[in-house]
Amino acid sequence: MTTALLVLIVLLMTAGLVMLAKVARQQKHALVALRAEEEAIVAEERRMFHYLHDLGEAIWRDDQQASMYRLIVEGAVRVTQSTGGALYLLDEATQQLVPRHYSDFCAPLIAVPERVQQQMKENSATLLSTLRMHAVTVDQGLLGGIFTQQKTELIPDLGVEARLGSPLIPSQQNVIAMIGPLSFGTRQLGVLAVTSSKNSRSYNANDFEVFNSLIEQSAFALANAMSHQEAAKNRMDQQELLNASQIQKVLLPDRDPDVPGFVIAGKNIPARTLSGDYFDYFKLPDGRFGAVIADVSGKGLGAAMITVMCRTLMRAKSQTATSPSAVLAAVNRQIAPDIREDMFITMSYVVVDQDGSKLTLSRAGHNAALLWRKATGKVEAIHPPGLGVGIDKGAVFERVTKDESFEMQPGDCLLLYTDGVNEAMDPKGIEFGEERVQEELAKHAPHGPKAVIGGIIADLEHFLKGRRSHDDITLIAMQKTA
Repeated sequence: MTTALLVLIVLLMTAGLVMLAKVARQQKHALVALRAEEEAIVAEERRMFHYLHDLGEAIWRDDQQASMYRLIVEGAVRVTQSTGGALYLLDEATQQLVPRHYSDFCAPLIAVPERVQQQMKENSATLLSTLRMHAVTVDQGLLGGIFTQQKTELIPDLGVEARLGSPLIPSQQNVIAMIGPLSFGTRQLGVLAVTSSKNSRSYNANDFEVFNSLIEQSAFALANAMSHQEAAKNRMDQQELLNASQIQKVLLPDRDPDVPGFVIAGKNIPARTLSGDYFDYFKLPDGRFGAVIADVSGKGLGAAMITVMCRTLMRAKSQTATSPSAVLAAVNRQIAPDIREDMFITMSYVVVDQDGSKLTLSRAGHNAALLWRKATGKVEAIHPPGLGVGIDKGAVFERVTKDESFEMQPGDCLLLYTDGVNEAMDPKGIEFGEERVQEELAKHAPHGPKAVIGGIIADLEHFLKGRRSHDDITLIAMQKTA
């Protein structure tokens, strides 16, 4: 009897220890899960802090429009750890929601027209191009409904969302989204959205609350940026700007260069009295030739002063550096310490060998150069990697920015241009777009560089329907003749 009792006691103690161990493991797992949840919340708060910091700085910059739109979308995507995002703003004149920034991997938030679905079979880029240009009326579809109701929504599956219409395309299937209206006071501004694949992400109540905070902060930033723009515009002294404009025009080339084997033309059209764009030509050692085009972030007097600095430095450094990227690196090391942290310059610099057999391009964050091939009638994009001047003081810029060499055959035409061309917007807020620039280049290149520049500018003026462009427009066209 005593032995049985001892065995029973041992069994009970063993069972108790097993239970305690199980409870301990459960508590450990619970603590690990709780710690992971706390770390996720801290990380989300950190992402939100950086977003608000960047947004706050952007309010006081001169280059609000495109950069702020991009910052809002990319910040919302980063904070919510989504795949893509989109920002639509209200055009009060047309009562349309116009896409101001649509990230590469944002799911379609509109009904995709059948003709576009057919075009996608031949060219997948058609979809993103359509999404970035297609405006919707305020009472149309999913976006219009959310804008009209002025209520943020968490969409559990775009694939079953009736307001998108039908048929849906694959990239709308198994996609979750958060979409909210942007408003400040009584002013309705637009709609912000983020999307993600259901296979990689799910939005919970905390995500939805964070997204609502993003909506509020973004609307506040947009409204304040608009007010800042209006106040800054009113403070401008027009006479001083006119004087500075005359000086700036003297610094631009007054005639097309004479380069054996090439015909070259250039043009600068300021959006305001002063331009943040510039272009220039250089005769280089050993009979080489160089052409540069640049776009300073922002507009007005500050941007114009930076263009003068760029011109002076480019003319000096181009005579000693061995390659286009080395020239841009030297310019960057001189400029980066002396400009505001919120300013930068995008540049493209191309050098033609003495015999014209080879060209070498370096690109500091600038638009890709476009090369029309006479033999095929096709346009190629030349875009070596590169970082904008002024973003980094040296090491990173020089590691990232590279040269790319290529050849041109007689009749081929190279186009360099600033984003005032492709980002020009018509009265509905639709961008001119790189695709249209390529079409215009292919259309006019057979008739020479002057025809290319004149044709693009004429099409831009028609596209803008009499409105003045919001950004400077600068182009250089180079055609090989022999």
